[in-house]
Amino acid sequence: MTEKWGFLRETKEDAQRAGLDKDTGLHRTGLEEYLAVIFPNTHDWIHNQIIPDCGRRFRPDYRSEREKLIIEFDGIPHYTNPENIQKDIEKTEFYKTLGYNVVRIPYFIQLTNKAIEQLFGRTVEIPMFNENIPSLGIKGKNTPAYLCGAGIQRMKREFQKYPEQLRVNMEALKKENNEFLTGVSFLE
Repeated sequence: MTEKWGFLRETKEDAQRAGLDKDTGLHRTGLEEYLAVIFPNTHDWIHNQIIPDCGRRFRPDYRSEREKLIIEFDGIPHYTNPENIQKDIEKTEFYKTLGYNVVRIPYFIQLTNKAIEQLFGRTVEIPMFNENIPSLGIKGKNTPAYLCGAGIQRMKREFQKYPEQLRVNMEALKKENNEFLTGVSFLE
């Protein structure tokens, strides 16, 4: 069976450029495709543009004035550099002062039905990303071993909110049988 929903990427174009995942054969899906299902009546998503008249030049990944919501997709660089982690905290607080709710989606969390409900407070009736598919692996160089110390701590905190995805990823990393490249013990 072919999975309809693939590994999350910030945009449909990013997803198309990435192509199929070599290990799973699973494609990638742009965040705007997920948002169309999660928020079927919201059509004002603005991608990567400065918020007018706010005094800062931050460019949120996605913003909806109707929902008063900002969504940031935090890729690997948001976990490999402590300065990026600090900027994420500052941006989130700034967006909140403007009256936005802020949802940050870590690169290792996939938009399963449970994750969607937890992140957005919305129930989606159709099956979304399969929660039994791991998102971390040595070949993708996206494991805890490749992160900075602050990034590992951030990953660990965020994974605790999604125990099913943590379990699946821990099992997959342990099967790799290479602590040096997986850094699986950092999540234990």
